[in-house]
Amino acid sequence: MSCILDQVASISNTSELAQWLCPHLALNVSQSPSSSGSGLMENADWNDAWGDWDDAGKGDTLTAGGDDVSMKSSSPQPETSWLSESVVAASPTSELMAVGYKNRLVILTCRWEGMSDEDSKMRLVYTWRGTVGFTPSDEISAILCLPLLSQKQSSAGGPDWTCIIVGFTSGHVAMYTENGLILLSQLFEDGSVISLKCRTLPSGSAATLVQDMSEELIILYPRSITTIDGFSLFQTLRGCRNQVAKAAASGGENVSVPPLGYKKWGLVDQVVVADCVAPGVTPPLVYDHMSHTSLSKGCNHTFTPGVPATSLLVTVGRVPFVGFLSAHEGTAPPFVADVALHYANKLKDALVSAASGWLFGKGKSKDPEKSNHKPKIEPATPLPCKSSVPDKRRTGLSVSLAAGRRLAAVTDDFGRVTLIDVNRGICLRMWKGYRDADCGWLDVESEWGGSKRRVSFLLIYAPRRGLLEVWTPQQGPRVAAFNVPKYSRLIYTPHTLLGVNSVRGVRCKVFPVIFVTQDGTISEISIPFHLALGGKTSKRARDLHLVKTLKSQLKNGNEEEVMATVAEIKTLGVRKQAIMTFVMSQHLTTTLLQAVLEYFLPLYSLAEEEGSSGDAIPTQDHESRLLGQQLLRLRQLLSLYSVLCELHSVREASPDPDDETIVLELARLLVLTPEETKTVLLTFQHPDLNKPSGTKKVKFSDVHPNISIGSFLRCWDVSVGALVKDTSTAILPVNLKEDINYEKKLKLGEFLYGWAWHRESVKAFGAAIQSSGANPELLLHVALVHWTLCPHPDTVATLHFGTILHSLSRMAGEKVLCDISCQSPWWSAVRDKLLASTQPFHAYIAALLCRGVHARLEIYFQQAAEQEMKLRSKVDPDTDSSQKEPEAENDQQPKEHYSSLNDWEGLSMEMVEWNLVINQLESLLPLHLLLSHFPPNGPDRQPKLEVSVKALLEKGRGFVGELIANWFIGSGLPLDTVERLLRKQDKLRERKSVEDKESEDAPSQEEKDVSDKAEKVEPTEDDDNMEIMRLLVRVGEKFPHSVAADTVLTNMAWELAAAWHKTADDTNLISRSVAHIARIKNSHIRHGVALMIWETWVCQCIQSASSLMDKVGRLPKDRMCRRDLGIGEHSMSSLFQIVLLLLEQVMEANVVCEVEKPLVMSPDRFWLGMEGSPSLVELTVMQKMSCYDLVYQHYQLVMVLFLVTHHNLKSVRPLSYVDGKGRSVLFKPLTTSWTIGGYTEGPVAKARLALLCRVITAAVSSLPDDGNQKQDNPTTVHQVLDLGRAWGVSLDVLHRHYICELYTSAQDTMAEEALPLVNDGPLLGSQLVMVAGQRLHYLLVTSERTAHHMALTSPTITEWVKSCESGSLRCPDVPLDRTLQLLTRALNLLPDSSQEYKMASALYDTVSAFLKDKSNS
Repeated sequence: MSCILDQVASISNTSELAQWLCPHLALNVSQSPSSSGSGLMENADWNDAWGDWDDAGKGDTLTAGGDDVSMKSSSPQPETSWLSESVVAASPTSELMAVGYKNRLVILTCRWEGMSDEDSKMRLVYTWRGTVGFTPSDEISAILCLPLLSQKQSSAGGPDWTCIIVGFTSGHVAMYTENGLILLSQLFEDGSVISLKCRTLPSGSAATLVQDMSEELIILYPRSITTIDGFSLFQTLRGCRNQVAKAAASGGENVSVPPLGYKKWGLVDQVVVADCVAPGVTPPLVYDHMSHTSLSKGCNHTFTPGVPATSLLVTVGRVPFVGFLSAHEGTAPPFVADVALHYANKLKDALVSAASGWLFGKGKSKDPEKSNHKPKIEPATPLPCKSSVPDKRRTGLSVSLAAGRRLAAVTDDFGRVTLIDVNRGICLRMWKGYRDADCGWLDVESEWGGSKRRVSFLLIYAPRRGLLEVWTPQQGPRVAAFNVPKYSRLIYTPHTLLGVNSVRGVRCKVFPVIFVTQDGTISEISIPFHLALGGKTSKRARDLHLVKTLKSQLKNGNEEEVMATVAEIKTLGVRKQAIMTFVMSQHLTTTLLQAVLEYFLPLYSLAEEEGSSGDAIPTQDHESRLLGQQLLRLRQLLSLYSVLCELHSVREASPDPDDETIVLELARLLVLTPEETKTVLLTFQHPDLNKPSGTKKVKFSDVHPNISIGSFLRCWDVSVGALVKDTSTAILPVNLKEDINYEKKLKLGEFLYGWAWHRESVKAFGAAIQSSGANPELLLHVALVHWTLCPHPDTVATLHFGTILHSLSRMAGEKVLCDISCQSPWWSAVRDKLLASTQPFHAYIAALLCRGVHARLEIYFQQAAEQEMKLRSKVDPDTDSSQKEPEAENDQQPKEHYSSLNDWEGLSMEMVEWNLVINQLESLLPLHLLLSHFPPNGPDRQPKLEVSVKALLEKGRGFVGELIANWFIGSGLPLDTVERLLRKQDKLRERKSVEDKESEDAPSQEEKDVSDKAEKVEPTEDDDNMEIMRLLVRVGEKFPHSVAADTVLTNMAWELAAAWHKTADDTNLISRSVAHIARIKNSHIRHGVALMIWETWVCQCIQSASSLMDKVGRLPKDRMCRRDLGIGEHSMSSLFQIVLLLLEQVMEANVVCEVEKPLVMSPDRFWLGMEGSPSLVELTVMQKMSCYDLVYQHYQLVMVLFLVTHHNLKSVRPLSYVDGKGRSVLFKPLTTSWTIGGYTEGPVAKARLALLCRVITAAVSSLPDDGNQKQDNPTTVHQVLDLGRAWGVSLDVLHRHYICELYTSAQDTMAEEALPLVNDGPLLGSQLVMVAGQRLHYLLVTSERTAHHMALTSPTITEWVKSCESGSLRCPDVPLDRTLQLLTRALNLLPDSSQEYKMASALYDTVSAFLKDKSNS
């Protein structure tokens, strides 16, 4: 990529603009359209002109293919133009431009216009134009466009609006909005404003020399420099714009704003000043400070050890040519005289107005007359030159500072451009032949080796020669040149956005340099980083440029251009990069790679061949030989890719899986008899593994491979850093990369082994793998991954995989074999993968194939060794033909001589290991079938359960039971169905063990008999449950103890409790867990699992809940419950009820375990001779026996929690009902020895009785109001009575309270049923008399015939009834006959001599009179 000049925008109606700005030049303005010089303007062919550059002073034109690359307009160029006569400034974002001529100002803003035109881009149209100035003769002398950073979150890092700062010849500085509204103006000095510049933070991460992060506006006058702080300017401009907008919206006048604070420095040591820049605060250097003090004040002067911070200013002009001024920070405070005078005038006007109103009675003062006097100009602080570049004859015209603030370019009146080192104060370089030149700087960034590098390019525009050049400034050559129109402008905008800091950076594109022609074309310069690389690295830079070009050409797909570019790359390192570019490209083709290899291989392989023959010394270096071997590896992989593509393109039908020949060939490969092979193939016919279709389909492989050549090559490590010294075989080893992800490995396996199986295809595949040099061990592992994902393996697929295993193992040679007492590392890695596979069926078939391949290879190599010994003894020259005889004999083995490995005795360690692995995988087959089968009416989201031998060995003896439990949980079967299935298979297993203890002699017939028995046991069972039953029976043959009913129910209870612990708000899970515990028959297992669930999860939850409820004194609110317990408020009661059932299971099992024998656990046959962690059932049996009293103590506490939450009682603290002895053992392990009973404190006993009475009241209050219907006693009352019995509370008190509450609630029928439970009849009778009196009081108060009833009542009864308040009655409106019956019950309970008996008799007579009166009326 070369340097280009690209158009980004254009100015609309340049003729109209020039006519309005410069009427005297209107006739000379070119009328050509703006697009005449637009378009992509590229540099001359950089590749052709790389070596030498012509002298810039001659103005030579660089050509590309014979055509001049220029921007010259079609019209004749005038002697001068409106662009060179005007003062032009552009925003760094290129969205705004301001042009001024004398007192006329035009503001241009960006608009998108002419989208239909392909060449048109952004256009700048004028949005405001007018005359400006403060005196009739005032003219524009300097303009600056300063964008302000946006404070909005939506446009952070971009510009909000742009302020146009204009300097006049009168000395005024005015600031305008984008619409031409003046914000503020101020006079800092008498004299013309020479230049306006702003120092802001650079965009990106420019490595500036100084650490100054401040912003500053610099105003240059002929004899002074005025600086304004950027932060205060930013705030002032924003405030002024807001005030102006408010005033314009309200229709009022513009408000006055206070003047700006500033610093002013006097230029005393320079005769003429033409331009200046402010690099900012320089780093303090002690040596420079000492030398400057010694030179300026003498050697005897004492100096301060602290180096003050100084701000550097660089001026250009005459005598001296370049001056360096250092201003100490803090020596010149901002002038606030104008600010103080402004507020003093306002205060004086206010005082005079107030005084005149008070003296003369005027309520409103007149507006003060505006002052017409000239504002006071503060004197400047003298600032001498610290150092200079003296040249009396030379006058500096302009200075341009680079973004890094280290270098500056100075133009002078002699047509020279001088490069200045700002920090050191010296000249570095000078260019001649650039009169009236414009200079600019462009920073380019590149990443190399993980770090970023930045370089600055110097741009010089010579208007008289029409030449724009790009230079590497300090020592480099000219790297680009453009022929451009004369009298154009190179506008350099070193600042970015005002208001940028470390938090809000520049996030928009900036244009530090733009090139503007007189026809309105605006272009940017793009420079690639590699142009800065010169000297010894020039060839490498050129080649790097070609590599970048190569990437773009690969995307276009033009192979001729690609090969032409490859031929131009000369350096070795870049050639390596080019080759890796081909490998990493997504657009690489086989033909292109073949062409590249044919080009490079003769260059790097010839010396390799010479070095390998005889004692010749290689002529190439180490890196060249490495590249040659890399190319050879690519050629080998390309050949393998081509063969695989041909195999995928074969369109022959695959053989029939049921073909007898295929079965016999597979039997030979497995080293089994055909009958045993067919038995193995029966495993493929299970419905959950392979669902056979009605018709046989012939499958053809895809014509196009599913992986590109680039993706295929990126899977291999072709760039090895070490040379292969043994090159006699001409085939270099190639390894797969270790960091290939799983998906890419699957695609690679599909491409390597997914072709259709044929005998010829197998031979071609073996030859291609052999010639490719690929590592067969790594290919074998990829083949295993591909095999495990085979959806429906059949006979052909198994034979296909077996032949691949045989070919790869045969290729490995003797690496596969080992000593009889050792294990082969080749097969050990394979066994590890098979044991870790979660596809036991595929792993089982693969293990059989690997065992057969190993046996065949042992026979083959043994026979080959014997033949070799015979040949050595006979000295037979036909060695090669004899070595093939054993395999030929093995292949031509007759049908009747098939042998079986099952009949062999494992004499080698390898065969023993393979038999063990096969037995382990075979044991997992029925379990895998069960886990893969789900009922059709099960839940939609079913858990994915996978099992492998490795996981089974690592997780211990209880993993099978855990998997089956999870399967039953995920199946959605009801608990009754699960228990019925498990109990059935237990009965079948027990019956089978009794009937035939040697069932292993005929496993297939036994399996059929057991399945028939399962069908006969329950003929009403549906088909799906029968299938589950069959699978359970098959799993029980391998893992009988893991599928026992109690084992599965225990694991289900544990898994449900664990799931509840994760989502505590779902109490249905813990409820199901307790329900499963109740179905466990063995008391030791039931006791152990209930105890473990309590200790592991439930105890902590109950402890937190009791502490929280004891703290708040009631049921906590939902938010507090979820915060501390993770349970909702409405789930607390049901949780406590479930915990009560759990503790009841513990207590019940505790009692039964005393008479029931302990369970003796024995491991399954799978675990014989192996160690593993104990199962869950074994852990439950090993649990210590719990303390019944301690369990009952916790049961009482949970009962209190349940009663409080169920009835939502207030002011209840659950722990206060536990005495001191019981509280000391709360929430300790339930196996702790402890005895309940002893003395109970009086306050605790009273609190318990009060609680029980409150619970009874709440329970009776929850009953319906209809007392005529017969109802059962509430469950809560029975729980209260049990709890009161445990606490030692008098049950007679609770019964009396219960009966009274029933009568109070008008539940007379239930109360009469509970009367026989009371022992103290007289006391209950007196309480019933009181209830009858309350009912009679309510009747006398609410009856319409109160006076008549009062006449029927004796005075004594009347007074007593009045004292009985009926407010405590829940249902006071009760029929009189029921009250009369109540009095009858009371009279039966009271003694005849008691006073209550007499009162009850009188009440009985009164109620009877009421009833009689009611019947008469």
